[in-house]
Formats: sequence, structure tokens, C-alpha cells
Amino acid sequence: MKIVVDAMGGEKDIPDINIEGALRAIKEVEDLNIILVGPKKVIEERIDVVSKKLFLKKYIDRLTIINADEIVSMEEQPSKAIRTKQNSSIAVGIKLIENNLADGFVSAGNSGVVMAFALTQIGTVRNVSRPAIATVLPTLNSSCIVLDVGANVDCEPSQLVELAYMGSVYAEYVLNKKEPKVALLSIGVEETKGNQQVLEAYKMLKRTKLNFIGNIEGKDIPFGIADVIITDGFVGNIILKFGEGISEMLLTLIKQALKNHPFAMLSLPFVWNAIRDIRKKVDFTEYGGAPLLGLEKVCIICHGRSNAKAIKNAIKVAIQMVEKNVNQIISQYMEKVVV
Repeated sequence: MKIVVDAMGGEKDIPDINIEGALRAIKEVEDLNIILVGPKKVIEERIDVVSKKLFLKKYIDRLTIINADEIVSMEEQPSKAIRTKQNSSIAVGIKLIENNLADGFVSAGNSGVVMAFALTQIGTVRNVSRPAIATVLPTLNSSCIVLDVGANVDCEPSQLVELAYMGSVYAEYVLNKKEPKVALLSIGVEETKGNQQVLEAYKMLKRTKLNFIGNIEGKDIPFGIADVIITDGFVGNIILKFGEGISEMLLTLIKQALKNHPFAMLSLPFVWNAIRDIRKKVDFTEYGGAPLLGLEKVCIICHGRSNAKAIKNAIKVAIQMVEKNVNQIISQYMEKVVV
């Protein structure tokens, strides 16, 4: 297995976090080789420093560096990057998987630019009109997948149905959920609630063979009522960012409450494991990156604030996608569907 990692992706501590994530993934996964893409001289220097610091030097023989001198900023417009950054770490990395020189691509860089290069250089599988960014969110007893969370800010009803099929495949083959429950995100559970796109998509989803359970509201998401939650990329991205903020706020409130009540600190040794479990449950780094579903090749988009742990787990998500042949299964499913 060979995975490409955008060494220059992320908002801070680059390329170190990507190098560390790659090394930790190699340590945990046998027969894994990683290609780091970015300025070769910089990466070589940092690999030496990072591997020595973390005592992971014995794994560097499974790292390869491909030079890419240009760097895409997080603020750069995708249309401009497509024209002017053909030698960027994103463009070169995606070119490698396009030419079958690697099995998947992982980047914590500019998600819009990753999406643009993926569409122009790789394209979608047959029977899928647009790829979608899917993200796994924790629920009370398990997890669910929400899509789209940013690739398509506007969706036609037929595209929402496509999302339902893609999400169902991912939930079944990667999250191991048998006959995953599919729900449409709306402003009420009633069939008559929602905008015109949601109302039409509801009718279309009822006619499919998916395990469609109807509409759900935003408050239902954390309770695991559905395994696959369908919405457009505009609403999905808001939900994702709101969820991240709520998680951070709750953990901060717990810390503040413990400081404000000194006697509560005495109980910390007894409740620490419970707090640690909660923190792990809501920590986005545990879930790695968000797959771009529906592409010809495997492409994983990571949060710009990803640390080495998130990069490592994103690489593992890419491996799962490749091993389970997810995008090709999506194409096969869609062949049987008339949307």
C-alpha cells in the first residue's frame, strides 16, 4: 500500500505534523509506504529532526520524497491555484494517484483547492455527477456520517439522492453498519417540512431501496437516530463547525468548573478515566480525515488544524477506502439507480 501525503498541508507546524503522522502510520501499519510531497530539501531536513526526536528513525526507509516547490495557502482561490500552482504539493500529489503511482492522497491543505485538482485531474466514477465531502461525527452510542459538508453548497434533489447512496456505501463498508439508516436533514420530521429541494428529495428517497427513515432535525444527530445524514454542503459545513465549537466549549466548561470548585478537584482521580473517554469521543483527530466520495481515486481531506494524530488516522482512513474499494462500489450501486 502506498499513500501520498501533502507534506505542506495544514495551518501550523508544517511539514513536521505531516512527517510525524506519516511515521506513526508506518509504525502501526505493515507494508505501508508513504510519499511525502513538498520542497525536498526542507522535508529531508525535518525528517531527520522529527524521526530522531520521536525515536522513529528506523521507519524512514519507507518514506519517499517527491519534490514540489510551490505551496498553496489556505486563503488561495481554487480557480487561481488551478492556473498558477501546477507544481504545488497538492497538484503533484494528486497527479501521482492519477498516474497510478500511489493508492491514495491525504492533505490538510486548502480543501477547495484539493477538490478542484481532484475534479480536474481525477474526475468522478461513472454515474456520479459530483463528489461529496463526508465526515464522521460521534453520536451517543456510536457514530454517523454526514454529507455533504462543503463540496457542494447547493444541491439539486437528485444530487441529495446520490449523497444518500454514497453515504450508505461508506457506512456499510467502512463503518461496518448493516443496512444503515438514512435520514434527510430538515427543519422538522414531518414529510411536509423543508425547502423545495428537501421536499422533492424526500419523495425520491422514499422510492429507493435504501433504508430511508425520513427527516430528522439537527438536535437528533448526536443521539444516533440515523447512520447516514444527508444535506447540502452549505448546511453540512455549518453543522460540522458548530459541532467542533460545542465540543471544545464543553471540555473548557468542565475544566473551568473543576477549577471553580476546589473540592471537586479531589474527585478528579476517580472521574479522570470518564473525562478522558468523553474527550476521546468528541476529538476530531480520532476520526482522521473526510473522504471525497465518488472520485475515481481515494482522496482524504483533513482539518487545517490537524495534528500528527489526525494525519495518522487520515492515512488509515485512506487505506480502508482503498482496501474496501469504496468508490468503485459506489459506481456499481449508482448503475442500478435512476435518479
